[in-house]
Amino acid sequence: MGVYRYLLNIAYIGKQFRGAQRQVKRGTTRVDDPSTIQGRIEIALNKLNPINDPIVYMSSRTDSGVHALNSTCHVDLYRENGMIYDPCSVTICLNKYFGKEDVPIRILRTRIVPESFNSRHNAISRTYLYRLMIAKANKLNVAPNLNYIPIEELNRCLFICTDTLDLNIMNEGARVLEGYHDYRTFMSKHSGHEEKITRKTIEYIKILQMPHPGYSIYSWPLVAEPEFNEYIFIDVYIKSSGFLYKQVRRTVASLVALAQGKITIRDIKLMLEVPSLHSWCPQIKTLPAHGLYLCEVEYAREDLDTFWEV
Repeated sequence: MGVYRYLLNIAYIGKQFRGAQRQVKRGTTRVDDPSTIQGRIEIALNKLNPINDPIVYMSSRTDSGVHALNSTCHVDLYRENGMIYDPCSVTICLNKYFGKEDVPIRILRTRIVPESFNSRHNAISRTYLYRLMIAKANKLNVAPNLNYIPIEELNRCLFICTDTLDLNIMNEGARVLEGYHDYRTFMSKHSGHEEKITRKTIEYIKILQMPHPGYSIYSWPLVAEPEFNEYIFIDVYIKSSGFLYKQVRRTVASLVALAQGKITIRDIKLMLEVPSLHSWCPQIKTLPAHGLYLCEVEYAREDLDTFWEV
């Protein structure tokens, strides 16, 4: 019986899912879990009719509502005739299922990897993106707390309506947060994480001001929304070998609070120098999941010693 391990590069919109990792525990009989990314992929893999129960192993356990532009997972598939599944066929079959079921998951690429490969443990870095959409309150002529956002950006980024956002001080805060630190303060409280190693290295934090893509709907005369050039899009990229529970969302939240003048550089330094959940500044509110995207999971070239791919 041939045993082959497949590495899948996947993308998904996380709004309708309870997270990446399966929530329904397996018992003596198989229980499907369509509410998670892992569960949905396992259901799709059964359309290939493997003789084993395909168990997907996710490289990253993204929370409920978090999206992915390019994440990974691996799975072992056994075929009755002992032959391999053509990676191209796996990609096509799974995407056909997701399209038919209107499930916002797509397989970007399928590769066969060594049997010892593990999508989570072999990862050497992960890069996340948090998208911010900023509107000037005085230009919109609305209250700063108005929940006003173009429909095509709904649940795709965090909308902030404000007249105060200092990108220079935001970049200064990012430089402070980079490097090797104990990030316990930036880890949200979670059962079972008390003994977790909280010293990590953030390789970089890049803050990029992006132009609005200029959707054609804004030229439609009946649309009463403001011109798209009134918005500022800010993309915050963070790369590290690994992250703590909600670390990215709390890190970006700290930078946003800094840019709005709610905290100071000294507050960020103190949260690093005194690593404790009690050091968290109460002026900072953890950002919601819908602005967060997993962009890339990186592996060493020698670990991807593939012999069949698309």
